Amino acid sequence: MSTELRPDSYARHTLERYTGSSVKDFGSHILLCNFHRYIDDFARITGNPVQRGHWSVVHDRKRDLSIINHGVGSPSAGIVMHCLSFLDDIKCVLMLGMCGGIDDVLEIGDIIIPTASIRDEGTSPHYLPKDVPALPSIHLNRICEQVITSELKMLPKSGILMTTDYRMWEFDPEFIEYIRKHRIMAIDMEIATLFAVGYALNVPTGAMMLVSDLPLKKGGIKSKDSAEEIFLTYTQEHLQMGLKVMETACLERKAPLG
Repeated sequence: MSTELRPDSYARHTLERYTGSSVKDFGSHILLCNFHRYIDDFARITGNPVQRGHWSVVHDRKRDLSIINHGVGSPSAGIVMHCLSFLDDIKCVLMLGMCGGIDDVLEIGDIIIPTASIRDEGTSPHYLPKDVPALPSIHLNRICEQVITSELKMLPKSGILMTTDYRMWEFDPEFIEYIRKHRIMAIDMEIATLFAVGYALNVPTGAMMLVSDLPLKKGGIKSKDSAEEIFLTYTQEHLQMGLKVMETACLERKAPLG
C-alpha cells in the first residue's frame, strides 16, 4: 500500500520523475531554458553529463548550479517553479528565454531584462490574484544589468513583456492592436508565470530574454531557418551571460556583510 504524499514530497518526486535525477543533485541556483542547445552547451562548458527525462537537466556541483530545459509554455513553467520551490536550499532562478521583439528599438540578438510581464496566460491565477502584477526579483535584475553592462559593454534594454498562451497571435489584428496600445516591449510564453509562481512561493526569480524575432515587422516572424541562425549566432553568449549572473549571485551571497 503506497504512502500518502504531502505537497512537498509530491513536488520533489515530480522533479525527480521529470528530470531523471535526485533532488540531492540540484544546485541552489537554477537556470531555466526552453531549448536543448542551452543544455548541450552548458554540459560542454562545465564538463558534466546531460540527464534526459521529460525535461533535460545538467548539474554542476562546482558552481552550485543546475540548468533545466522545461519545454515551452505557461503550464510547464508553473510546474517547474512549483517543484523547485520545495528544494531545501533553493536560492534563485534565472530564465534564459527567447521572445518576440515588439518595440521598434529592438533588434534580433538584443537581450531584455523584463521589469514586469502582463499575465495573459492561464497558470498564474492559480497562484496569485489577477490584480497582482508579475514582477521579477529586483536583486537579480540588478545583477543582470551589471553583468550585461560589464561583459557586453552596453546598457541593457528593459521594459514590460506580455506573456500569452495564444500561440498564433501574430495573425490576430485585435491582439496586435492591444500590444501596440499598451507599449509592450516584447512577448513570450512563460515569464509572467515564472515571476508570479516565484513570488507566491518565495523563490527569487529573474530573466534575461533574447530577442529571437521581430514579428510585427515585414518578414520578421521566426521561421525554421531563422531560428537555426539565432541558435548558431546568439545562444552561446546568452548562456555565458546567465552563467556570469549566477556566479555573481553566488559570490554576493557568500560575501561577508559590512
